[in-house]
Amino acid sequence: MNLFHALDPTHVTYLLVFGAGAVGGLLGLMAFGFVGRPAETRRREAASDGRQAARDARLEALTETMPGVPYEFRVGPDGEQSIAFIGDGATELLGLAPEPDGFYERFVEHIPESHRGEFLRSVEEAVTTRSRWRQEVPFDRPDGERIWLLGSAEPDLQEKGVLFRGLLLNITERIDEERRREQVIRRVTDAIVEVDAEWCFTLVNDQAEALYGMKEEHLLGRTLWDVFPRTKGTRFEEEYRRVMRSREPVRFEEHFERMGAWFDIQIYPNPDGGLAFYFDDVTERKEREEQLREREELLRSITENVSEGIYRSTSEEGIVYANSAFVEMFGYESRDELRAADPSTFYADPAEREALYRQEDEQGGLDRVEVQFQQNDGSTFTGLLSTQQVDAPDGNQVYNDGAVTEITQRKRQEQMLKSRRRKIEALYRATSGLLSVENRDAVPGRIAEVLQEVFGFPLRHIGLAEGEMLVPKKTVGEDLSRMPEPKAQPLSEDLVATRAIQAGEAVVVESTGGLENDLDYGTLSTLAGIPIGGHGAVVVGKEAGTFDALDLRLLEVLGGYGTLVLGRLEREERLVQAREEAEEAAQLKSAMLANMSHEVRTPLMSMIGSADLLREDLEEAGLEGEPADMAEQIFRSGQRLRETLDSVLELSRLESGAYTLDDDSAYLDVVVREVAQELNLRAHEKGVRLEVGGPGASVEAGLDETAVRRIVRNLVENAIKFTPEGGKVQVGVEPEDEETALLAVEDTGVGIAEEAREDIFDAFKQESEGLDREYEGSGLGLSIVDRLTTMLGGTIEVESEKGTGTRFAVRLPR
Repeated sequence: MNLFHALDPTHVTYLLVFGAGAVGGLLGLMAFGFVGRPAETRRREAASDGRQAARDARLEALTETMPGVPYEFRVGPDGEQSIAFIGDGATELLGLAPEPDGFYERFVEHIPESHRGEFLRSVEEAVTTRSRWRQEVPFDRPDGERIWLLGSAEPDLQEKGVLFRGLLLNITERIDEERRREQVIRRVTDAIVEVDAEWCFTLVNDQAEALYGMKEEHLLGRTLWDVFPRTKGTRFEEEYRRVMRSREPVRFEEHFERMGAWFDIQIYPNPDGGLAFYFDDVTERKEREEQLREREELLRSITENVSEGIYRSTSEEGIVYANSAFVEMFGYESRDELRAADPSTFYADPAEREALYRQEDEQGGLDRVEVQFQQNDGSTFTGLLSTQQVDAPDGNQVYNDGAVTEITQRKRQEQMLKSRRRKIEALYRATSGLLSVENRDAVPGRIAEVLQEVFGFPLRHIGLAEGEMLVPKKTVGEDLSRMPEPKAQPLSEDLVATRAIQAGEAVVVESTGGLENDLDYGTLSTLAGIPIGGHGAVVVGKEAGTFDALDLRLLEVLGGYGTLVLGRLEREERLVQAREEAEEAAQLKSAMLANMSHEVRTPLMSMIGSADLLREDLEEAGLEGEPADMAEQIFRSGQRLRETLDSVLELSRLESGAYTLDDDSAYLDVVVREVAQELNLRAHEKGVRLEVGGPGASVEAGLDETAVRRIVRNLVENAIKFTPEGGKVQVGVEPEDEETALLAVEDTGVGIAEEAREDIFDAFKQESEGLDREYEGSGLGLSIVDRLTTMLGGTIEVESEKGTGTRFAVRLPR
């Protein structure tokens, strides 16, 4: 078939890309003998043959429509070579005039030397073997522009020799595109390989070399199955061969055992009949997905053990997961039944559902929104709804995760806690009048008033101890069909009141029949006795039921207040007597402090215990705010008051001479380290660095260890309290000589003004005093240190500078 008849300009690009061999090239024609055939000879031959002239005319006309330079070249039987035709397009394409004389030499000169030898060898082989010729070659035009040419020719064997028909095409754009493609392939992060129709590697980029651990030159020409025999019989082979057959691209993910990795593989058919493979190592993503799946399974396991209703839904599928609590909360028998239900039926008001959806879209979720829900049977309940939007691991799906908390029970708890709070507040308001009572006989009546205002039990009875008898002082019975007659009873009698006095805490009797006495309690069944210290007891009762734990704690607080008031009144009476008999004011003060400390401790411990129980109740209910703050304040204030009372008691013992010393040996360095360890947390919480220094050897002294420990503790606590955040406290002990040990406590705190130093060891004295003082405390710590040091036969000195710090030096005999 004639080459020029076969070419269709619309298919030239296809021929360029895939190298169809039916196109000839001008270069081949030149190589086959154009050089040395003068133009005159051509003209004579053309003139002698009319048919040749007509043929040349047709070729000249065809040249104007061909995308290149067509030509014909003849080789005679004796090897004689002649030009049949050269298209005029050579001028535009090559920048060379289409004159046969010397054209070949001029053309070869414009081929770069790096490609010239290969070009000449290909021409010689085609002429010798009378075979098809095809060659790509760079060409430097006279204007300096480098282009790439595709020359090809097909031999036509005739009686008078061989006629080569060919075409020279400009393939510069294709070469440039291939180079750009090559650079892209080398630069992309994916591993890319290409194979031909015979499964032989034709391209391997750098990433593929790294992935396989083999260089491209070791892979080119080898088949995929030779290099990777383990892919035989796997999904890899199945997909590869399917694309080779169908010529349709495929993408899939698979695990390759040989490399222990997951790959995202894309396969595309190439125009040359082969395939292009794109490998992306997705092992990390797969591992993350597996971790996410495991985490989701764990979360599912966890959600099955929570009381909240947990669910997941999508806009297309509705609810895709719900835990057991959610299913039960909405009154369904199973998850399948729940999922089959219309989600709109979960809401008591469908309009509210639509409003929530809009709010969720605007905010990206909901946070504890109170919603009226509807159960499967039509009943309703109130729940708190929280939702959030979550992207699926593959990024192709958005989940709506939600939680519903049924708050009916919580509301009941809140109501109960509000009731408790009101009761506590009422108790403290009511007891304000009790604390101001001025005589013993008025105390029972005031306690009865508090019982009525706060509790309202049917039976309210107060009895006080007088000698060996428990004498009723105030009894109120309301709504009782038979009221027992109160009368004085021995303290040895088995009564709920005497049991409480002996136990020192509230005592409950579930059945009055369990008491071993002959009293008629009428219709009363349940009694509770609350001690008023050793002064008497409060008894409350009712015909049926039990007592709330909080009520009992509050009654104990009330009993503590009664103990405090009666103790104060008794102490006041004793103080009057003591004042008359006392010879010195110090003895009176010591007696008052000792008695007050002992008598206040009992109700105080009751208050602290009640506050602690209330804190636990609030914490278990999960409530915060004012009730929790109030309970915490009561507890901490009680603790602080207890510490103050301990110090008052100790000081009173020291001043009254009741404090006795133990003369056993004590290791002072051990005491210092132990005290520092106990107070280290307090220093850390305040941001103060506490350091311990001293000698390597032990410091032994024949001193009372308890007294020494108290001295060290008071000094270090004082130093921490008056040292601001970022400061330092250093404590240490060392032998000053054979007879004396030196205990030193030094801080970088606020210091003591010079005019205040002489008073710091006086009881209840601080540098800052009054309601607006900066630091809390009773002012007893240094007073106790001074007295204990004196009792041990030691001395104490203080060095201080305002704003710089303070150093206490205690010298003790060894």
